[in-house]
Amino acid sequence: MAILLKRDGRRGGFTLLELLVVTALLGILASLGHWSGRQWLRDWQVNRAQQQLYEDLKLAQSRAEQSGGTVLADGRLVVQRSFLVFDPEQAAYGLYRWRDDDGDGVPQPEENRRLWQRQLPAGVSFRFAAAVDRRACSNQTVAPNRAVTFGSPSYPPCLGRPCVKFDSQGFSVTGPGAVYLSDGRRSLALSLTRPGLFTLCRWDGTRWQ
Repeated sequence: MAILLKRDGRRGGFTLLELLVVTALLGILASLGHWSGRQWLRDWQVNRAQQQLYEDLKLAQSRAEQSGGTVLADGRLVVQRSFLVFDPEQAAYGLYRWRDDDGDGVPQPEENRRLWQRQLPAGVSFRFAAAVDRRACSNQTVAPNRAVTFGSPSYPPCLGRPCVKFDSQGFSVTGPGAVYLSDGRRSLALSLTRPGLFTLCRWDGTRWQ
């Protein structure tokens, strides 16, 4: 117990009740600080997820432009394309290169090669937060029923998963689409129009900005 020296020379100290009150207050302040830190981390993670996805889409677009629509392989011109394929259940996506080696124009499994794969930051997934208007960024007239709205061709490398197929100008061959990201509390989105333009937006609780 802390000992105090009173002005009249007598020794005094904190009562047990005073010590309990101070301890309780310190505990409350510590828990508030911890909660605030966790919220800041979650906000940072979902912001980082949106920026990461934006940069990777631009990277895939740039690669499609640089590699062109055809390459010289074994003395002949071969068509090639870039695909960004989403795996919503695994909170991941990857870039694939398809090269039409047999010249039939039909993607085959052996003609596809994954160049890289990315994982969303911890705690962030492809989904909507509660009460969010599902028409973000791209001003869609019909609300989507899934968090990644790009087309899902059955041929590889998409295999029924949402994907973006880029042509040699970096345009989306599979049409426009949007990607919704959330940590369960906040919602951010990214849309890609057919001409290859990207838009970032966030839900402010009332509307998309």
